[in-house]
Amino acid sequence: MEWDFRNIDDEGELNLKKFFWKCTACGTCRSGYTYGPPPTFRVICPQGNKFGYQGYYGSKGKAALARWMTGCSYLKDEKFEYTPEFLHTLYSCTECGGCQNQCMIDFKPHIIDTIEAMRAKAVQDGKGPLKEHHVLVMSMKNNDNPYTGPRAIRAKWMKKIDNDSKLKDINKESAPVLYYAGCTPAYNAPVRDLALSTVRVFDKIGLNYGALGKNEVCCGSTVLRIGERDQFERVASKNLEQFKMLHDERGVDTIVTSCAGCYRAFVEDYPHSDAYKECMDGIKVMHTSELLYEKFKNGEWEPTKEVKMKVTYHDPCHLGRHLKDWIIDWDGSKQWKGSYLDCIDRGVFEAPRELIKAIPGIEFEEMKRSRNNSFCCGSGGGIKTAFPDWAAENASLRVEEAIDTGAEMIISCCPFCHANLNDGAKVIKSECKTMDLIELLDQAL
Repeated sequence: MEWDFRNIDDEGELNLKKFFWKCTACGTCRSGYTYGPPPTFRVICPQGNKFGYQGYYGSKGKAALARWMTGCSYLKDEKFEYTPEFLHTLYSCTECGGCQNQCMIDFKPHIIDTIEAMRAKAVQDGKGPLKEHHVLVMSMKNNDNPYTGPRAIRAKWMKKIDNDSKLKDINKESAPVLYYAGCTPAYNAPVRDLALSTVRVFDKIGLNYGALGKNEVCCGSTVLRIGERDQFERVASKNLEQFKMLHDERGVDTIVTSCAGCYRAFVEDYPHSDAYKECMDGIKVMHTSELLYEKFKNGEWEPTKEVKMKVTYHDPCHLGRHLKDWIIDWDGSKQWKGSYLDCIDRGVFEAPRELIKAIPGIEFEEMKRSRNNSFCCGSGGGIKTAFPDWAAENASLRVEEAIDTGAEMIISCCPFCHANLNDGAKVIKSECKTMDLIELLDQAL
């Protein structure tokens, strides 16, 4: 199975010129613009907010670093080298995509692709990732997960499932739906209830589904974000082969996950494999909120129990603004070479909100930064591993924004955001906690 991310050539050199020369360093990417009323500008970049956009922090700085890294800088006499300052700048970005969403330039510099390619090049040259990431990488190599937990306990959460559950062992039985739990609910105890709530909700609505248990393998998202492409390709190839087998032998036609990071990997990163179309033919990937909303609209179920609570919703980056297809006229056949033509937005924004609003007794209030302008929780891009204190500090800013709405609870659709936002609440000693949407729906059924 071959993988092609199209930004490192056969000689191992970065091929980013079509991206980094598009950035005009205008600075629009620093803030999220909301049309209103009233129209507002609000900080969108966690890294820039933390380090004050000094030097090369912020996305326009990354474009400048990419030019330097590839020998295309205006500083012709300054030879590129992997300094500690360079690596800190490169690896202290959450890769939230807020900058890309705000970019008003026709050409779109594709800053996330640029950063991930730079990190992959650093790994290839033996200079990345950061030493704090090494435990994550070794865990992936040895255990097929980033949490240092042995493979043997991946399915430990399933021991708490009720005996009368309809969940099937899809290794032995057939089912049209595969529930892919992901590593975070399996290995991170504070959010383990997310997976159990998913099973209970699926049982209550009569879903015919199964899970892989101990045979589930990490999606690979965490190592891909820090530049460890070899490890990503290894586990992703395993998954693609396993998904094809499940389709052919167990009748699986839908993979559903509650993890935004897994979802993003499956729909955005796995297509870089030359075997993707063959392995995923006849299979669709859905987030739990999409599946439940589809069945809710079709009248197959509805929340019946009252839940008296005021809540707000946090949009995960990987479930929202990361899911965009920027249509670029690369060859100049429609407009001019490199011009931006359109954007297909596949972000999952409405399904979670509609499900929340459908619950009797719920009072819902939006935060000021939402949907494509959501403020990142601060844990993505390897930040939670390398800079855990800063990740929690950034999350506390989001919790404060939630408190301003008067909400008692933050609802999200990402276990990684879930865990980090609760860490953020501890930083400011707030009673405003976070729960997953599926846990809220479990209470309402």
